[in-house]
Amino acid sequence: MQTPAQIRAQLSLGRDQSGLAETEAWLASATARELLRIDHYARQARYPVPLLGRASSWKLKNAAPVVAVLASMHPDGRLREQAVRVLCGLAGALSDRALAIRVADHVEVVREVAEEEVLRRTTLAQAERIVPLVQRISQRGRGSEVHARYLQALVDAHGEASVWACLRSSADVDVRRTAFRHSFETGLLGSVDAVRLLPRERDQGVRRKLIQVIAETATPEVIAETLLRGRSAESRVLGLVKLTAAQLDPVAVEQLLLDRSVLVRLWARLRWQEMGRDAGEVYAAVARSAAKPAVRARAYAGLAENGAEFDRAEVVELAQSADLALKKTGLSLLRGKVVAADVPWLLREMTGEDSRVARLAGDVLSGSPQLWSLADLGVLKDSADVVVQRRGWWLHRSLGGWEAVIVDLESGAFRDRLELPMYVRPTAVQQQRIADLLGTLSLGLDQVSGIAFAAGLPR
Repeated sequence: MQTPAQIRAQLSLGRDQSGLAETEAWLASATARELLRIDHYARQARYPVPLLGRASSWKLKNAAPVVAVLASMHPDGRLREQAVRVLCGLAGALSDRALAIRVADHVEVVREVAEEEVLRRTTLAQAERIVPLVQRISQRGRGSEVHARYLQALVDAHGEASVWACLRSSADVDVRRTAFRHSFETGLLGSVDAVRLLPRERDQGVRRKLIQVIAETATPEVIAETLLRGRSAESRVLGLVKLTAAQLDPVAVEQLLLDRSVLVRLWARLRWQEMGRDAGEVYAAVARSAAKPAVRARAYAGLAENGAEFDRAEVVELAQSADLALKKTGLSLLRGKVVAADVPWLLREMTGEDSRVARLAGDVLSGSPQLWSLADLGVLKDSADVVVQRRGWWLHRSLGGWEAVIVDLESGAFRDRLELPMYVRPTAVQQQRIADLLGTLSLGLDQVSGIAFAAGLPR
């Protein structure tokens, strides 16, 4: 989405005959939301001379359609009225969309002329261009009633089924979601359609509606077949929620115990327990089997979620695994079990290329600050890699208090003010480090004085 400055620059270009082709392409490619923003900034009268120039300089007779569109966005109401009347005599996407915008105009005559013409433009091709705009305008005050009137005009011309089928294929996300919601609420679509459409649906909003319809109206067999095998975790969870243990196939639930989603695993464990079975046995068998590393990692995660205790040696072996999935799982389980001998290799993990592994290793170390010293962080903070340096600063900063202030001074990772600890003085070592840093940084006198005063340093 363009910034206000970019929109104003593009509108200014449209005042020049040489830039009309580029401006026309820009307006044609803009979404409904973007087009309403363009209109908003075009009509702002913040300057002595409007962004689109003086109204008297516009000549609309025999003008190109894009000129009439730009004129319809001018702050001058009389010029907008003239432009709207010109647009009423033009066909095409630009005029359709420009007229749709003006149904919310604050000048009554402009609004009435635009609305009258929009209600006449009822081909399905025109609807695809007009509905996204009038639907957004319906959330405003002026012109809010045009959306309902226009939909009724479309239905009168083409029939409800054809209109909503057209809108369900709209390129505008909001229109498409509204069309699906309306279609299911009015019975134009049913659970059979939802089952048919779900596998290839990509939009999250529409997919959620399809899943909801299937869960609420389909038979248990269809729910099990469609939702439990769905691509989205949401569908698998809802399938487990809707079906009772008696309606579920134990084989399907056992597979879902090892699902990628934490929430799916939770509901699978509940249903597995209702079946009188122990999820821990399944997890333990898979975790220590020859299954794929990613599956074993999920089994270990399931064991942890089920409250299992792990031997430290097994966790360390996982955390040092060559496989990333097992390594990440091991590091997540190591927190609270780390010893001083683990510090060197955990710091090495923080220098690696995988940011998730580095963060997990940092979480383990930050949870046991008594096991490492600031000198140990040199392997991170002295690195030539800026990313590794930041990891070192982050781990140092996890100590909090005045150490966080020291890290901010070292890294310069603050803007106007530092968050200085209250009611606690730094140690003598911390005071000396702060004094050294203040002597090397280019800070304002007031800022230096404030830090020095809070740290108890002499002037």
